[in-house]
Amino acid sequence: MTDAIAKPRPPKNGAERPFWEGLAEGKIRVQQCDHCGTKRFPASRYCPACHKAGARWVAVEPTGTVQSFCVFHKSYFPGFAAEMPYAVVEVKLDCGVEFFSNMVDTPNEAIHTGQRVRAAFVAEDDVVLLKFRPADAS
Repeated sequence: MTDAIAKPRPPKNGAERPFWEGLAEGKIRVQQCDHCGTKRFPASRYCPACHKAGARWVAVEPTGTVQSFCVFHKSYFPGFAAEMPYAVVEVKLDCGVEFFSNMVDTPNEAIHTGQRVRAAFVAEDDVVLLKFRPADAS
């Protein structure tokens, strides 16, 4: 019998492959519509703004604002048990794309809506994850 995966892992070879490759290079890449310029993530064939097909992957600024957050006190996956309690933040990047992730080097009590944040590219096992830290942190 094999051990269950302690933490869920993203599929790195699917439609979002350029995103995951970008994180490994220390860049956030999202799709940008070839017709109207709207940036989006996750990857999709059609633009949610103009509904046309066609997009390219572009690097965006790694800064944004915390829109919302929630502190989890229950571990839904065994791999998170040692991190309890942990916060999940909703961050809207300056380019308009939103991500759900975690903060690093930040106590849960220090997280607040409206907080300016900067990307933190965190290597965990076989993947680099997009996380965030306060923008004024060094």
